Amino acid sequence: MSEEWISNLALPFHNIRESRAQLGKLERRRSQLQQMGQEMLQEFRERFPSAPAYPARYSDRTLTGYRWRRAGHKAVSFDLTSETGRSLLDRLPSDVRKVWLAFERRRIYLNLALALTDYERLRLRDFLERLDRLREAEV
Repeated sequence: MSEEWISNLALPFHNIRESRAQLGKLERRRSQLQQMGQEMLQEFRERFPSAPAYPARYSDRTLTGYRWRRAGHKAVSFDLTSETGRSLLDRLPSDVRKVWLAFERRRIYLNLALALTDYERLRLRDFLERLDRLREAEV
């Protein structure tokens, strides 16, 4: 990466070695965020074991990994701010509703952090693979 124009791109790395190191950082950050997500799910289940809905991890590559799921329903996800979610919240006692909304805020922030990390990780992985193929073509 010796071309001058590359430095004008303001990438978070300056060469291939640094880009691989950045990918490693992103992998570690992703693991930490996933651990935080598992802890959030476990905390909710411990506090509300018989809740009519609960936050759950979805692995469908939408970059919105944590969503609410109704208890007893398979793969039916919703937001607490949707009509379904608001209807559910309206049936909860006020103190419980506040706690659920705190979990919702946590879920929203966690989803953003994971989505940004995953997107950068996927793009960086693709970048490195393309450069590897380019090097092969130059030989």
